[in-house]
Parts: sequence; structure tokens; C-alpha cells
Amino acid sequence: MASPIDRNFDDLTKLFQNNIYGTPKGQLRLYALREDFAKCEIGSKGPLTILDAGGGMGQFSSELAAKGHQIELCDISNEMLEGARSIFIEQGLESQINLTQCGIQDIPQKFEQQFDLVMNHAVLEWLVDPAEALETLYAQVKPGGWLSIMFYNVHGRAWRGIMNGKLDDPAGCTERMAKEGIAPQQPLEPLWVHDQLIKLGLDVKSWRGIRFVYDHMHQKIRDRIGLQAIAASESEFGYQAPYKDLARYVHMLCFKPEI
Repeated sequence: MASPIDRNFDDLTKLFQNNIYGTPKGQLRLYALREDFAKCEIGSKGPLTILDAGGGMGQFSSELAAKGHQIELCDISNEMLEGARSIFIEQGLESQINLTQCGIQDIPQKFEQQFDLVMNHAVLEWLVDPAEALETLYAQVKPGGWLSIMFYNVHGRAWRGIMNGKLDDPAGCTERMAKEGIAPQQPLEPLWVHDQLIKLGLDVKSWRGIRFVYDHMHQKIRDRIGLQAIAASESEFGYQAPYKDLARYVHMLCFKPEI
């Protein structure tokens, strides 16, 4: 039997662009990242060197580049990289970014240097070996630098399944997700990820849930109260248990102590 491999999104670039980045879901993700980075004052003291590992089309990286930071973006998907290239050229930021096609496991061979900030957003759940990936990412962070990890939460998917009457296998993917190929290979347990980060020697400075309100709210209510009200609620309760434990995604910001 063939060995499992990490997911390549060459075949789903348009779907991801339209169904995630071009929707309120994507906007809430960006709101959360901006807020967390601001709270931890990341990038407030001058330009950073940043590795966006599995960076896809680079939506958040483009915002960081616009602030003067230098980006190395790598992804296993050539289609995603071409999308990122178009975004950066359109925004006049091509001098702020280098693009490299490679998987997470190939990063040590592609990048000899360490970075002030390493980002890995919505990637771990698609990998064969998330623990190994975390070790690889950790090694690329400079002492005194940051690791930003966002991943698909197994509890968020299970709760959504239960609320939709999917009681036999609430954490399993839906028929639509399976058909479209957008079901993550292994949604992750936040406590497991947290423990892995601590074992590596990182200090988890921020831990918040993303889309714990939006994903569990009826569409009519979403439409009535509006995205800004939802975002405000996500911000108010997103750092607290039990709310963050039911989020569709979890974001952790981790500091690597000086040697």
C-alpha cells in the first residue's frame, strides 16, 4: 500500500479562494490574526524576516509585507504560489517576497537561515505527521522570535456535527467536504498541540478560538446582526474556555526564549 502523503491543493486553488478567502470566514480569520499579532506587539519594533510555511496565496503575508516586513513564502502547491505571486504584484509588493515550492519537510534544505517569525496557518491538519512538522517549524525560529500556528480543531468539527444531528460520527467529515476534497486529513486536539509546543521549549503567549460564534450561528441571525458584531463577540470570548474549545480553528502564538 502506498505511504500517505501531505495534501497538495493544486486542484482546489479556486475553491479555496472563493469559499474561504473571499467569504466572511476568511475575513474573521484575518481579523483574529491581526488582533493576536497586535496584542503580542509582533512587528512593532521594526521590520521582521518572516517564513510563511504552507502560505498558500499569501493573504495575511501580503498585509505584513505592506508594513515593511520581508517574506519568504513556501507552499507545496504551484497553483497557490502563482496566486500569491499575482496578489503581491497587484499590490506592488513583489520586492518584499520570495516564493519557493516545497513541502514542510523540505524547509530545512531550502532555508538555511532562521526567521524572526514563522507562520503556519491551516496546514497542520493536512499533514501526515504534524508533530514532525512542528519540530521543523520550531527549528526555523530565531531565539527571541515567534511561531504562529493555526489549525483545524477536532472539537469544533465534532460540535458542529452534533448540532447538525450527525451523532454517529460527529467529528467525521460531511459528504460535501469529502466530495469536494476539503476535509482535513486529521483535525487536531488543541491540548495535544499545546503540549507539543511546550515540549519544544516554546512559551505559548496567546491561545484563541476562531469562528466559534460564526460557525454555530444560524445564517438568518448572522445576516441580521452583521459581521462586525460577530467579530466583536469572537474577540470578546475567543480567548476564554469553554468558548475557544468549540471554535472551528485555533490560533496559538508562541515565543522562543533567548538562549
